[in-house]
Amino acid sequence: MGLIYNISCAAFAALGSFLFGYDSGIIGGVLIQKHFLDAHGNPNSALKGAIVALFNVGCFFGACIAATLATKFGRKRTIQVGCFFATVGGAIQTASVNAGMFIAGRFIIGFGIGLLSMIVPLYQAEIAPPAIRGFAVGLAQQFVGFGVLVSTWVVYGANNIDSDAQWQIPIGIQVAPAVILFFGTFFLPYSPRWLVSVGRKEEARKVVEKLYSSTEEQEMTYRQICEEVDRELKVVSTNPKDLIKPQYIKRVILACGGQIGAQFTGINIANYYGATIYKALGFDTTTSLLVNAIYSIVGPVANIITITFIVDRVGRVRLMWLGSIAIGTLLMLIGAVYKRFPGPTEEQLANDLIGYTENRSAHLAIICFFFLVSVVFSLSWGPVAWIYQSEIFPLKIRTMGASAATASNWLFNTWISQVSPIALDNPSVGPNFFFMFMALNYFVAGYTFLFYPETKGKTLEDLGGVLDEGIPMEKNDGAQSQFSLVSFLAQHDRFLFSDYISIFVIYWQQ
Repeated sequence: MGLIYNISCAAFAALGSFLFGYDSGIIGGVLIQKHFLDAHGNPNSALKGAIVALFNVGCFFGACIAATLATKFGRKRTIQVGCFFATVGGAIQTASVNAGMFIAGRFIIGFGIGLLSMIVPLYQAEIAPPAIRGFAVGLAQQFVGFGVLVSTWVVYGANNIDSDAQWQIPIGIQVAPAVILFFGTFFLPYSPRWLVSVGRKEEARKVVEKLYSSTEEQEMTYRQICEEVDRELKVVSTNPKDLIKPQYIKRVILACGGQIGAQFTGINIANYYGATIYKALGFDTTTSLLVNAIYSIVGPVANIITITFIVDRVGRVRLMWLGSIAIGTLLMLIGAVYKRFPGPTEEQLANDLIGYTENRSAHLAIICFFFLVSVVFSLSWGPVAWIYQSEIFPLKIRTMGASAATASNWLFNTWISQVSPIALDNPSVGPNFFFMFMALNYFVAGYTFLFYPETKGKTLEDLGGVLDEGIPMEKNDGAQSQFSLVSFLAQHDRFLFSDYISIFVIYWQQ
């Protein structure tokens, strides 16, 4: 069957990522809808933060346990467990009659999404050949963006309903893809690497024959998988303490640092609270939801360009640090314009905007900057953080490592989602919040530029030598491609401006 079958499996599994995007995107719009607020006691900023954050807490715990489930029961069955919790959590949210019940549903669905957010990219990476692995794993982020897009337009469309169905319909729809993925997963192939790891080698061979078109590819891939798995199973471990052993700690730091770097872009401020920010700038609820819905379109468009034409050609690391620099600059502009031209205060709103001078052009500029942040994120960290995480772990700790990295994402996601509404609602913080994320982006750009090795074009098995034994990355012609900053510094006692340019040029040409 080959390539088409491979991509089809990766795309269907990405429904789990669609759920991730849908639930992440829906809450920002629902939190400003009148009927939702009335039905849940008009929550204040702290409680709104908790509604968002408890979903992320559930995701954190789901990601933590995903490794155990994936190792024992396989990638397919772990996807189905995630779908089960997503279905239950979605149903509880839809039927909620108070904030506590809604938060409980958010936590339960978060647990399921945490499982899916870790296992889907891992499954995609393990069934894909190196030449399209960036595209296959990038489908996860593509479907996250697609889920956000669908959710924001559903919320906008339901906003004219004058009853609790205004929020219940958007919340309830998320149950459908969870059920479809649960039953559809029965027809997906098992990960051949997992099959070999549990001794089911003949099944693994049959799966490889479906995933690769040529006999030569099938034999080479099957042999590589068996050799690597057999070697690692001699010392296989399910002990989380192995993650901090010297031969693996670098991989863990790189994967966790990548996921934390993606959160430090500040993308979830706009994803979760974009509609709230637009409303604070003076736009009405309908306009804020419309802007939020349009915002959800640009990310998936940029993401499909990235995974189709860019990431497997340009590589992963360059997109990381360039993305952080661009996003940091855009957040600086958002903070500066927002600080100079804030929206109306509560007092001014209560007094028919007396004393308030509107600058609609400045507020539209802020919206444009948010749109550009989404574009840059989808051209860089959006797909790349998940691709990089899925590539760098050996089978021995692959599930535990991916679980740790995904958990780090949700841990920082929880912090951001909880503090953002409080900070933005605080007049003494407000726009300055964006300057903090500007600084974090520049910090992330620095550490990815200096310390992250490129993984483009390498098999999952080949990467072991690079990350464990320190063997330099090589291009297809055998030339070393990983620039060594340490060796460059050792040869230079004094630096001129041209030396810094040389560092940049050498790195860019790798």
